[in-house]
This record gives sequence, C-alpha cells and structure tokens, in this order.
Amino acid sequence: MFVRKKFLVKSVDLNFFILLLFSLSYAAFFLLDPVAGNQYIVVYAFVPVTLYLLGKYFADKLNNDIQKLFILFLISGVIFSITSFLSVITDLLTNGFADVNRNLPNFWTGQIIPATITGSYFSVIMTIPALLIPRIKGVSKLIKVFLLIYFFISIACVLRIGSRTQLGISVIALVASLLFIVPKQSFKRNIFLIVLFAGSILYIVQTVNFDLNQDWLSAYANRMEDNDDFSSGGGRTIRWEKSLINLFEKPLGWDEDEFGHAHNLWFDVLRIGGIIPFILLIIYTSANYLIILGAIKKKVSDFAFQNQILVNTIGFTTVFTLEPILEGMFDFFAFFCFFSGAVKSFHAS
Repeated sequence: MFVRKKFLVKSVDLNFFILLLFSLSYAAFFLLDPVAGNQYIVVYAFVPVTLYLLGKYFADKLNNDIQKLFILFLISGVIFSITSFLSVITDLLTNGFADVNRNLPNFWTGQIIPATITGSYFSVIMTIPALLIPRIKGVSKLIKVFLLIYFFISIACVLRIGSRTQLGISVIALVASLLFIVPKQSFKRNIFLIVLFAGSILYIVQTVNFDLNQDWLSAYANRMEDNDDFSSGGGRTIRWEKSLINLFEKPLGWDEDEFGHAHNLWFDVLRIGGIIPFILLIIYTSANYLIILGAIKKKVSDFAFQNQILVNTIGFTTVFTLEPILEGMFDFFAFFCFFSGAVKSFHAS
C-alpha cells in the first residue's frame, strides 16, 4: 500500500495531514510520561493515519462498489466485536446472569476489562436490526439469519455487562434508519415493516419478563435503580461541565486526579494533551462528519450502504461522546479512522 506512489498521491489528502498532526501532538504527551511508556509514541502517532489509508485502500480495491463495501463493513464489525463477544459468552456459560460483577476477564489474556470498554466493541453489532430494514442486494438470507442470531446473542452479552449505552445505540440507530429509509421505500414495503415491528414488539411484551429482579437483568438492574447516576449519565454531564470550564482556565490540560476521566473523546484529549490536539481532533472529526453527510446524500441506485454509513456513524459517535476512547479503547478510534477512510473514498468516487 505504502509503496504504491499512485495510490499515495491520490489518497494523501487534507484529512490525512490533520489526522497526522493530531496524532503527533497527542503522542508527544508520552515523551513526558515514562509511566505510560515511550513505546506508545509510534502507536499513537502513526496507527490512525495508517488505518485511514487502509480504509481508502480497501475501498479503492473494491472499486467503491457499494455492495462490496457493505460486506466489508459487516465483516469488520463482526471481527472487531469478537473478543468482547467471546469474553462475555465464556462468563455467561460459567456463571450465568446472576453474577452482578460487570468487569470481566479478556478471553485471550485473562486481564479484567471494565464493562464500558467491553461493551463498546459491540457498537457496530448493535446496529444490525437497523441495517436489515432496507432490501440488501448481495447479502443472502443465510447471512441475514446469522447476523440476527449474532445480534441477539450480543444483546444477551450487553445485558450481562449492564451496558445502557449499547442498548441506546440499538434503539437510536433503528429509529434513525426508519426515518432515513421509509421515505425511500415503496408503500407495500413500509406496511410490511410496520406489521413486522408491531408484531415483534407485541410478542416481546407478552413473552418476556422485564422484572428487574430476574437473574438475566441483575447487572443491568443495579445501574437502573441508581436514579441519580442515570439522570447524570453516570456523572458524565458534571465532568463535561468541568471540562468545559477547564478549556478556558487550564488550556494546557489537567491531572486526572482532579475529577477522573471526562468520559468524552474530545474532552479527554483536552485533559491529556491540551488545546492543540483538542482543536485538531475537532477539525478532523467535523470534516469527517461533513464527508459522511455527503456520502449519505450521494445519489446511488441502492441506499442500503448509505443506511449502513448512517447507523455505524451513530454507533461510533455515541461511544465517542460517552467514553474516554484513546486511553482505554485506542483501537476503537483507529477503527473509526478505517471507516472514515473508506467512506471518504466512496464519497470522492
């Protein structure tokens, strides 16, 4: 990829340089932080731009074909979630739902991982019902059945770790997809969807016991019963308010001991690296959202891929807004860079 001069000339754009500047300015923090380790400098500095170019490379190799890109994003989402999926399933098979401890060991390493991190890797999977609303060319019924099975098992995993964020992503993505798709579909198809959703909701309400005392809701119930925690987003709104104040009072950043993580991609970058990487990150993400909007509005014969771009973006953005990202889920941001690179290639084609 990097030795192909023609590809690099075409793919190295303004977004690439903004992302590189952000990554370098953020990585410079580790020069002054021997506890974190200097070995992370190269990772933070060059992995995001590498994944951005990789996304463009895959899209270019697939000739920006929307059906092939749809499959690419599906496969990427499943692969990205597989570690969390196996970690939670292993615990479920061993302990069931009765255990209220939300932080579980990683399937590969055995290291205890916070539930918010484990849950975030399901973000793309939570959009599967929204993905399946429109007719999808090139995806067999067998694959659709597999995706639905994987989704419902993932829902069980999300309930096991008590992740409200992931359930929220699923609902928001579904509503957004309906608003996007319904005006574009035939009346007959929309009637079918209405009957399907109404029937599904009625069946779930009549057959599923949502009593919070049920074992399968144990971890989730502990969080829902804390009204103060729920109303403030787990204390996040207070942290965002303090971060906004520190933007002006402490533009060079502040110690984590002050109030912990801000639980927001942009504010946590501000806390660690100061105002320069903060501004660069805002520019990069804002530019990508504009490109994503353009890709969604692009005139194509099959809008299933544009629907996928929409709901995947909702998944990414929700987690960006609610979690630190770069300190515990750097690969989540790198995955977004891959996604945005592919979308940029599609938009420019």
